[in-house]
Amino acid sequence: MDIGFVGLGNMGFPMARRLLGAGYQVLVCDKRDEVVAAAVAAGAQAMASPKEIAGHTETVLASLPSLQASIDVATGPDGVVHGDRVRRYVDLSTVGSRTARQVADALAARDIAVFDSPVSGGVAGAEKGTLAVMVSGPRPHFDEIRPVLEAIGRPIFVSEKPGAAQTMKLVNNMLAATALATTAEAVVMGVKAGLDPEVMIDVLNAGSGGTHASRDKFPRAVLPRTFDYGFAPG
Repeated sequence: MDIGFVGLGNMGFPMARRLLGAGYQVLVCDKRDEVVAAAVAAGAQAMASPKEIAGHTETVLASLPSLQASIDVATGPDGVVHGDRVRRYVDLSTVGSRTARQVADALAARDIAVFDSPVSGGVAGAEKGTLAVMVSGPRPHFDEIRPVLEAIGRPIFVSEKPGAAQTMKLVNNMLAATALATTAEAVVMGVKAGLDPEVMIDVLNAGSGGTHASRDKFPRAVLPRTFDYGFAPG
């Protein structure tokens, strides 16, 4: 089965590689020749544009860095909407409900089923295939693409309403940000009182005070003071 994949960034590339590992033939495109070459070396087939990909396969996934990129890839002059074979379009980007609805409306005019499917789990989750994949769109088509999404993580159907998964991602991010801020305040308090921050994190993670921030962000990026969470600078 052929799967299209647009956008080979820090999240997109490992997701495309997971699809290759699951046995799919993956058709890829990206503005950067070096990442396309790396994907081809891993077994993918290069295409010149989202339109070309959408002319070769029924299912196209995208992982993109901005609202405008998502709109252009879906509806631009060389966008997915102009492909003559595509039936399903899955945007894995975090773009907000308004953009998701805009894209869904534009592609619905061509009878293309659109899913806004933001993911959670970061680069590590993309590499391990353990992402939480929030999905909103037509339920019958979801059942068709579920095996594809299971190659990159755990797909969870949120609603048939376009943009609903983007709202769910906002809820997720609000709670994650709250946990990070609270963990930071608690660690600062302990350090000011003379505690070792690494010991504090070990204790928190062994007890009831552990959070995603203490288990992942602090040991990987905060305590080493790299503050590198795996994403490209905004």
